[in-house]
Amino acid sequence: MKIFHKGKDISTLVKKITWSGSRMQVARKLVFDYVQDDRDTLIPVLEINNGETIFGYDEENNIVFRGNVFDVEKNRQNSNVRITAFDNLFILSKSKTTKKFVNITAEDITTVICKELGIKVGNLVKTGIPVSFIADRKTGYQIIMMAYTEASKKTGEKYHPVMNNDQLDVILKGTLIEGYIADSSSNMTQSTYKESIENMVNQVMITDQQGNMIGYKRNDEWINKYSMIQDVYKTDPNKDTNKEVEAMLRGLTRSGSLTLIGDYRVKSSYSIEIRDSLNAGKFWVKSDVHTFQNGNHIMKIELEFENMMNEEQAPQEKTKK
Repeated sequence: MKIFHKGKDISTLVKKITWSGSRMQVARKLVFDYVQDDRDTLIPVLEINNGETIFGYDEENNIVFRGNVFDVEKNRQNSNVRITAFDNLFILSKSKTTKKFVNITAEDITTVICKELGIKVGNLVKTGIPVSFIADRKTGYQIIMMAYTEASKKTGEKYHPVMNNDQLDVILKGTLIEGYIADSSSNMTQSTYKESIENMVNQVMITDQQGNMIGYKRNDEWINKYSMIQDVYKTDPNKDTNKEVEAMLRGLTRSGSLTLIGDYRVKSSYSIEIRDSLNAGKFWVKSDVHTFQNGNHIMKIELEFENMMNEEQAPQEKTKK
């Protein structure tokens, strides 16, 4: 990756770059170290300040990162400056507003929020589903995800926002990266997979407010295979018992990670095809860390075995009697 600051390529001063993202982190992050020593006249003086814009380009000069500096750490003893930058989803995840929406689509809500918070809009996946809710002191990111979470309930699709240069796109979460295969015989150096039932709950006892048992919710398949592991749910008149109990049932959890030769296309919230003797098929990228050092590009990715969406539940306006 090549790093640009104020229109100048500063890559020759950069020692190490880490470019990363995750479903939970939302904004993509760029961290790099560069040499700075005012005691050595042969080293160019480079001053990077908070708020300034950093650009990252691949080897074909395609832009892969654009963001602002949010942290500058200087270490005189090591002649090192560490810069941390985030793309503009960081602004959406920090800036709050209050809005009321009535029968407006998620894509139109996203446009309204981005205009207010100074973010350019790119390609927004169309839902065509009008939604209504009140957002009170919520971040721009939360409001956008509230809108798409409400739409998701009707469309069955999952959605995720990503920055494309300085424009916000909302994509179908889990979109397959076409033409890329993580293959243990070619570009994969390490793979690990884990299955666990440590947190399994396969039967829930349901009680009333006084603690009297009124029923059970169980998964017989899990019980027969792994033995019975029970939890207890006390009913709450303000909550949907079926929904709450269903959420308490937890089955086998699976996770995995891969270390591969770096590829700029592989990022969190997309999916990839894997060919590995331990596992094969389509998997979702939960997080990615790309490291650039000494001319090498290595990436480590965390996998998810189901397509998860960052849901934000929208509070509904209470009906006045």
